[in-house]
Amino acid sequence: MEYNNIDIIRALDRLRNDSLYVHNDELPGAHFSTPKLKGRKVYLVETLAVINALVERGTMMLYGGHGGGKTTLSKYLGQIFCQLKKEEIEDCILRGHPQLTEEKILGSLDFAQITGNKPLNKNDKIDVIWNSFVDSEWKIIDEINRLSPYAQNILLSLLAEGSVKYHDESKIVPSFTLFATLNPKDNANEELSLPFRDRFALALPITMPDYDSFSTIGKKDKNARSRLEEFLPDFNLSTIQHEIKNLSYTDEAELFINYIIASYRLCERASKESNETLSVDRNLCENCHMNAPEKVCCKIKQPLSVRVKEDLYRYCKALAWFLGDPQVTVQHVITLAPYMIWHRSILSKKFIQTLTESWKYESSRKLLSNYITNIDLDGTRLIIERIKNEFDGVKHLLVKFEDVKTGKLTKIEFDEFIEDASNSSYNSLILNAEILPVLKNKYLPVYDAIIDYNKKIDTCMDIEELKSIKEEMAFNYNIPNRQFLSAKIDTKLKAHKMKKTSFVLSEDDIKDNTKLLSAIRIIAPNFEEFGLQKNRPYLIMDITKDECTLTVRFARDQYCFTYEGEEEDDVYLYLSNHNHGS
Repeated sequence: MEYNNIDIIRALDRLRNDSLYVHNDELPGAHFSTPKLKGRKVYLVETLAVINALVERGTMMLYGGHGGGKTTLSKYLGQIFCQLKKEEIEDCILRGHPQLTEEKILGSLDFAQITGNKPLNKNDKIDVIWNSFVDSEWKIIDEINRLSPYAQNILLSLLAEGSVKYHDESKIVPSFTLFATLNPKDNANEELSLPFRDRFALALPITMPDYDSFSTIGKKDKNARSRLEEFLPDFNLSTIQHEIKNLSYTDEAELFINYIIASYRLCERASKESNETLSVDRNLCENCHMNAPEKVCCKIKQPLSVRVKEDLYRYCKALAWFLGDPQVTVQHVITLAPYMIWHRSILSKKFIQTLTESWKYESSRKLLSNYITNIDLDGTRLIIERIKNEFDGVKHLLVKFEDVKTGKLTKIEFDEFIEDASNSSYNSLILNAEILPVLKNKYLPVYDAIIDYNKKIDTCMDIEELKSIKEEMAFNYNIPNRQFLSAKIDTKLKAHKMKKTSFVLSEDDIKDNTKLLSAIRIIAPNFEEFGLQKNRPYLIMDITKDECTLTVRFARDQYCFTYEGEEEDDVYLYLSNHNHGS
């Protein structure tokens, strides 16, 4: 049975109806697009926890005091998504403790082989009997901040490389979903290092349920609850994860993610990641023109790792799918970014102090619209807002910079672009420190050659000549965008091998395939009010961006597709298997 976001929401609502889950805070900026779910609230805790399961190797920290439902929620979702019984979910849990040993985390040697009652393996070595936690597709680390630094290092390998090693044996860990809980006020706390925290894509401070929610607590015996493993029978998490990976991004959303990562990293005076003595907390920003309220470089002590960008790509796709959106947009990035960044960076002391004083001032005059949940999270949310404001002012230049990389601008347009980008009114550190120098020093001297290469590629129809052009460019180190031009050649070479194939599908066939439905929704967001003009072809996939070229034409209550791509592709196979045409 194939499941969709509506089925998952129904399972979550059953939890709520049984009074087993009570957090009612909403996720700011998130709304369902699926028609059947419009008007339904997008709850903060359940949404972030669910999308952690909807990505491969999802990792999330639930951060809060005792009794907030952190471990309980992790168990419930594991039972629902992995069809685990109540007793089985307990085997997925690693309970944090300062004296937790390597054996209790990973496994132990086969005692029968040690005592000689069982022969050694074929390599004349003793086998490792791995713990259930290692093999489980659903993992929970309860009270992770009670683990010693030694135990954290053991888990770091699992989180970083997806592998573990004990004695002489290494093991690649199967794909998993991991939740870690921590109580920051626990007396036995160990500090979690920044590299360790960076392995957790999401972190969510969880507050206690509100007064209204408490009216439902304690009225039903949790031991007599419904069989959660039967909420989504035969649910295949990997199928949904594969579907989510195929979602696309708007160009603007991709640019915005890059702009966030660069904004956290850049400084005019020092490399933040490689300097310990120079810091925004140690007069680095003194008398700097970028030290201003609307700028963010002066408020960030520690830059983000590349891992954050990779995680934003993965998790924003999961959020879009969960909400029923066909593509990832800037709004998805704005919604998720604070929860994916606050625990992986360090804000300046001065910025934290400013936020605290502002909060006290507004609180004393009852001007606060929301109370402070976590100062680092709220500070990060404010930083993302300021990055977005700056991004909006320069995004037209960022789009043109992408056009420069692919050689789309004429020489006149290129010169006009440099003149426009040099305007001091933009005051963007990314623009001034990284884009303009590249334009002037790398692209300007060779842009005529880039245009010539583009013309050759566009007009050339000979396969061997295209290969020759690609080989020539590979060693022309003065062309900074040669990898983009090579990709253009690869696309053209691939197109030479393709043949057009036509398919006819019914409306029900379209609804049964999320990829096709999502592609069509880009044209008409509401499928139920589908507005395609009859007998007019629409391009819904393009091989320059997607795995194939696909056009659709609506005629006689059927959908006529023209496909260009490889016959092994998932889209081709689906169209072929559901084809009603001759």
